[in-house]
Amino acid sequence: MTADEMIDGYVAEVVLLTPHRQRADVARELRDVITQEVADAAETRPDRDAAVTAVLAGFGRPADVAARYRAPLIVIDPSDSRRLLTLVIGGTTLILAGAVLGELIDHVPPHRDLAAAIDRATPFLFAWLGLLVAWFAVAAWWRRRHPDTAWKPRPVPTDRISRAGRTAALLFYILGTLSLADPATMLRVVSGGHAAPAAYTAMAYDRDFLAVRGPIVLGLLVLSLLLQAVLIGQGRRQSWSDQTEMALSLTLCAVLTWVLANPVFVSAAADRTAKEIVAVIILISLADLAFSLRRHRVRQAVLSH
Repeated sequence: MTADEMIDGYVAEVVLLTPHRQRADVARELRDVITQEVADAAETRPDRDAAVTAVLAGFGRPADVAARYRAPLIVIDPSDSRRLLTLVIGGTTLILAGAVLGELIDHVPPHRDLAAAIDRATPFLFAWLGLLVAWFAVAAWWRRRHPDTAWKPRPVPTDRISRAGRTAALLFYILGTLSLADPATMLRVVSGGHAAPAAYTAMAYDRDFLAVRGPIVLGLLVLSLLLQAVLIGQGRRQSWSDQTEMALSLTLCAVLTWVLANPVFVSAAADRTAKEIVAVIILISLADLAFSLRRHRVRQAVLSH
């Protein structure tokens, strides 16, 4: 292949990767630039073929050269890449956790197959990834179409808490804890004593659960309630309270996962319903834990300045 043929081939590859209306101008400009650089290189390289080879190698791949002549096709804004990665990791974690929890609920040893559960979750993973890409692509398109979209100020994170909101939440959690401690009594109070006898039988806890797992869960719930009471008394968050709250939440999620692996209620129907509710609570708690960690870091960054 001669030097001119190498130049023609290189220019042709570049031109084919550019918009049709620009090809004539791109071919003319690129050929002129290459010819001039080859002429300059010929002063030190008498062999014209070697000079052309060196110049074209310096230009790089035709695709890279063509990219300089056209506007890049941006599906997702670079500024969104970190947020996208965070949501990919977070969503993937929750989907896989949900698959594992579902396997714990649906099967008992030795019939549990966590690998098969993860395989069944694969379509949901791809659906989540596709949804994220579509969402961020639409967001990027909207920002390009509306570049005048103004940034809206947000409240500055503080370490203060809403005592009224926390108190209401604490009362709700206390009521829920009492219901878990004695569900039959709570059913009697709610129904006015008119519930069917079978309903009280369904509310009976498994003996092994009452012996070990139940007291551990109850102890963690009581510790969480005490921590909330301390926060209400202080009226503000502190680093130790944030870390303690997140540690308690993570520990409780681990213990509840352990609970799912064994019977909770004597009644099979009540046991499955309770475990499904617990699985949802675990997933919500994991998501809230991730958001709490982010809020803690943002608050620390703001308050440290």
